[in-house]
Amino acid sequence: MREDKLSLMARGHEIWLENSRIENKDVELAIVYGHNMRQDGLGDPRRLEPFVYAPDGTRFKPALIPGEDRHLLRFQADIDGWYTAVVDMGSIIISQTKEGYELGPRYQFKDVIYAGAFHQMAKKMVPVGDPDGFKAEIVHGILEIVPAEPFCKIGQETKLKIYYEGDPLPSAEVKAVSKKEGREMATVATDEQGWARVPVSGNGEWMYLVRHRDPRKKASEEFDESVFITTLVMEAK
Repeated sequence: MREDKLSLMARGHEIWLENSRIENKDVELAIVYGHNMRQDGLGDPRRLEPFVYAPDGTRFKPALIPGEDRHLLRFQADIDGWYTAVVDMGSIIISQTKEGYELGPRYQFKDVIYAGAFHQMAKKMVPVGDPDGFKAEIVHGILEIVPAEPFCKIGQETKLKIYYEGDPLPSAEVKAVSKKEGREMATVATDEQGWARVPVSGNGEWMYLVRHRDPRKKASEEFDESVFITTLVMEAK
């Protein structure tokens, strides 16, 4: 991976899921890499691990189709309800030296200033048929965004709960990005119970992003901390 791409990932680029095509029971989502819902390059498909949770709680593997401009996630939705699609990029160790950024642990390079293990995840809920019975619960991930409702309401606040290792995460910074605007529209901190209330000012897809650093998860000769980045995309109605 080129140094400039590593720099972007270390400083703020992320993956997210957005709508591509949904026809009857056939669902296709796009796996996008970039920043503020603006694409900038491609994630390595060999590092992407997708799966889907069906309305009945079962988990299955969707098809991952690599593309030249973006990768696709496809699955057949056999029953009506809310499906939760998740893509896990896994951990990438990035070391920063005086010369720039390198892929690999700190012991492989000289004059290392910083080394981090970056773990990215993306999530999106998809309604199929006549969906009801949405459950606001953790489905996957060390760091996860769980919405109180599976969609946003224009002119109102979206209520989100942030979990880390299964527990509510207080004082976490939640960023809200509008795809229509292509920029960050709000930043809200979670309360003591891990709840964030984020205003929604327009229609279209909204991405919520949380980044959490954990210096306890480190390896002295490899990396200084673990950095978890997770995104959730929802529709505003």
